Amino acid sequence: MEAEPELYGSIEDALLPGESFDTEDDSSSRDVYCCMEKCLSDQEDFRSEKPLLQQEIEKAGHLCLFLPKFHCELNPIEMYWGFAKQRFRDQCDGTFPRAKTLVPECLDGCPLETIRRFFRRSWRYVDAYRSGLTGKMADFAVKKYSSHRRIGAKVMMEVDMLTR
Repeated sequence: MEAEPELYGSIEDALLPGESFDTEDDSSSRDVYCCMEKCLSDQEDFRSEKPLLQQEIEKAGHLCLFLPKFHCELNPIEMYWGFAKQRFRDQCDGTFPRAKTLVPECLDGCPLETIRRFFRRSWRYVDAYRSGLTGKMADFAVKKYSSHRRIGAKVMMEVDMLTR
């Protein structure tokens, strides 16, 4: 069925006063409200709204921290998970019954001191990023210096000399 032009009008009829139909892709003149996410992020009530997960965690009396995506070095649980997976791989014989008993053993088998080391390492990465290091420089500084929670000035000077 063919559309009737007088029923639908033209594209110019849909424009607001003062707007023109431009077919060229000029990103500098695009409206800042290009998508719903941008529009909602500019609304004060939307920005101040806490996610349901955060509300439930805080209602239970805990602190909820959201970590940056794609930075597993900042999350000690990723190191713990890697430790458990490595132990599982070392002990697994490929059978499902063995895997069922091995998973809880591997998850519970991480010593407390190792978990504390995971947290210290994460804090060293946080300190490296706060100091302005990125990527490989942060890796070098964290591996080179093993302070309690921060990257030392000596290592920062070494990194500075390496990057010149």
